Amino acid sequence: MSAVVDDGLGGVLMPADIVLGCRADSRDEAIEFSGSLLVARGSVSAEYVEGMKQREEVVSTYLGNGVALPHGVLESKDHIRSTGIVVSQYPDGVDWGPGTAHLVVGLAAVGDDHVQVLSRLAEVLQDEDLCGALAQSDDAAFVYERLTAPPSDD
Repeated sequence: MSAVVDDGLGGVLMPADIVLGCRADSRDEAIEFSGSLLVARGSVSAEYVEGMKQREEVVSTYLGNGVALPHGVLESKDHIRSTGIVVSQYPDGVDWGPGTAHLVVGLAAVGDDHVQVLSRLAEVLQDEDLCGALAQSDDAAFVYERLTAPPSDD
């Protein structure tokens, strides 16, 4: 059974996985930080971080609304131990090529877990006002609650 639950991201995002008020001078620095969080939580081995940087060379993981979703290339999947996401907030933004990222959501997913995780994140992060609030919040509990709330029925 998948660690991803149908009623939100609570199974793959823990409150300790959210870091607010980050600063980075480059996209790669932000990716390395997200990768280090995934390593620290035990979701990936350190080799996965290189795959995250390689992904950006293939295609940008910038989604819009100030959100980037760095994750590894297919070849780095052997370095994934468990599905997890981590969130680092950059109030001043990080140049991500096609846009400026204020929320960097690092992702590692086992098997097809990424489909559910991406679907849920897309629903939450398509809300431009919410993304703005998450990008500037100084309350990690607020960020966690908004990202793990059950999907709305509308």
